[in-house]
Amino acid sequence: MAGENKTIGYTEDTAKNLLIDAGAVWLNIDLPGEKILSATSGGNEVSIEVETRTVKVDGIKAKNIKGLKYFVSSDAKMKLNLLEVTTEILKMALISADVDSATEPDYDVITGRPTILDTDYIDNIALVGTISGTTTPVIVILHNVLSSGGLVMKTEDDNDNVLPVEFIAHQDPMTPTVLPYTIKYPQAVIV
Repeated sequence: MAGENKTIGYTEDTAKNLLIDAGAVWLNIDLPGEKILSATSGGNEVSIEVETRTVKVDGIKAKNIKGLKYFVSSDAKMKLNLLEVTTEILKMALISADVDSATEPDYDVITGRPTILDTDYIDNIALVGTISGTTTPVIVILHNVLSSGGLVMKTEDDNDNVLPVEFIAHQDPMTPTVLPYTIKYPQAVIV
């Protein structure tokens, strides 16, 4: 380390480890019937928050104590700016809705209901992105997904009208010790 500038974080590997571009949004990736959900505009956002608690010990003045921090919960979300609007996307955004494609010949009629069924949960939604040093994508998958709260549609002239939808992962009761997200990160970079 002698002679190196310790105030600059750039290394010879920096250019191989950049997350570039907005990525693509997939529905039920790695499952039968996987498909791209929609084109997006304005980027997307993934957040995986972790809540912890620290045991407090009398006489210890530090706020955080090594070995006494415990996991409380996690919350995994994906905020998407969907450029396409389809019956399927509208139904997903509304959380608990039914689609009638038979009553009116020119329309899919979407109606809400006050109950969330197991069939309303989406198996997974994935954001597939590019890491600069490899052709293998990074994939962030949220499992057992529902929209966080309905439909907000804003339209205007001379603008890319997007449908912002936030999806939240839900714990599977059959696997209570496995959190409802997966991140697949490429192991090796191509030089």
